[in-house]
Amino acid sequence: MGYFNSKLVERVSQNRLLKSMWLMLPCKIRFHINQRFLLFSGMEKLTKELIEIFEKEPHLIAGLEKKEEVLKFLKKNNLAVISPEFPEIWLQKNADSEPVFNFNGAIFPRLSKDDIDCFQYVFADTFLFSLLLNDNYSAELVERLEGLMGEGPYGYTAENFDVTVKTGDVVIDAGAWIGDFSAYAAARGAVAYAFEPASATFNELQKTAALNNSRGGGGIFPVNKGLGETETELELFAPVDTKNSGGNTTVKPRAASNNFIEKIKITTLDNFAHEQNLKKLDFIKADIEGAERDMLKGARGVLKEFAPKLALCTYHLPDDPQVLESLIKEANPKYRVKQISKKLLAAVS
Repeated sequence: MGYFNSKLVERVSQNRLLKSMWLMLPCKIRFHINQRFLLFSGMEKLTKELIEIFEKEPHLIAGLEKKEEVLKFLKKNNLAVISPEFPEIWLQKNADSEPVFNFNGAIFPRLSKDDIDCFQYVFADTFLFSLLLNDNYSAELVERLEGLMGEGPYGYTAENFDVTVKTGDVVIDAGAWIGDFSAYAAARGAVAYAFEPASATFNELQKTAALNNSRGGGGIFPVNKGLGETETELELFAPVDTKNSGGNTTVKPRAASNNFIEKIKITTLDNFAHEQNLKKLDFIKADIEGAERDMLKGARGVLKEFAPKLALCTYHLPDDPQVLESLIKEANPKYRVKQISKKLLAAVS
C-alpha cells in the first residue's frame, strides 16, 4: 500500500503509456482500484473545485434545479462524479411509471450494474457541464476543470471558436455506446447518427433512442456499424469480464489482452454522408478506442465540404494528438485546433 503515494500517482497521471495501459483495464476493475488507492486523485480535486463553485461562484450553477442535493452529495463523497450513486439524483419515473434517468432532457433507461460501472466514466465527460454548469464550455472554465475529469468535456468555446452542439445540428456520434452523447445532442434539438457496431450494446442504444425520439425536436438514429478508412469487416474485441463495455476495440495494440466478440461492419463517413444524401454535417464526436485516425481518413470529403466541429478523444494511442491534428489539417487547412488533456477540439471559424 505504501507505494501508492501522491508522487507515484502524479508520475502515473503524467505518463501517456501508463495511462494507456490503465485505460485498457475493464471499467469495473478501474473503478475498484480508484476507490481503494485513489490512483486518479484528480477526481477528488474535481469534487473540491465543484464545491468551490457551488459555494463561491453561484452564477455558474444558476440553472441547476438540484443544487442542495448535488452539493450535499459532493461534500459527502470525495469521488462523487464517478460514483455509481451520483446519477441516481436524476432518476425519475416516466409516463409508464418506469424508472429513467433525465439529464436535462437526455433520457436513459435505468441502467444495469454492468452499465453503471462503465457509465461512471462517461457521465462527467458528457453531462457535468450540462447538468451543473449550464452548458458553459468557456475556455476558462473548461481549462480549469478538464484536467481533473476522466476524459474531459466534448465542448469548448473561445473568441471565434465554438465547438458545441446547436439546435438543428446534424451530429455524428462515433462510438455511441448506449447513447449518452447522442441523447445529450438530441435534448438540444440536434439529430444524431449514433454509430455502435457491437450487437449487444447496439440493443441498449436502441432503447435509449426510443426514449429520446418520442418527444419531438432532435432525435437519435442508431447505426449498427463502426467508422473507418474503408468499407470492410473487422474483428471486435472487448475488455475481459465487462458486459456492454465502452472499451470495445478493433485496434490490435489495444485488443491484445481482450476477448474476441464478433465481426463487425465498417463504413466510412464519406460514404455514409453520400448514401444518406446529407446536405450538412455539423458536429463529429468520436471515442472509438484508437480508431479515430482511421475514421478521419475515411472522412476527408466530409471535412473538406462540411467542415463539421470536431470533439475527438486523443488518449487511446500515444501519438493520437499529433496524428489526428495532422489528418484534420491535411483534409481542410482552415481548421483551428485546440488540444486539451485527453481531447482534441476543432472548428473552422
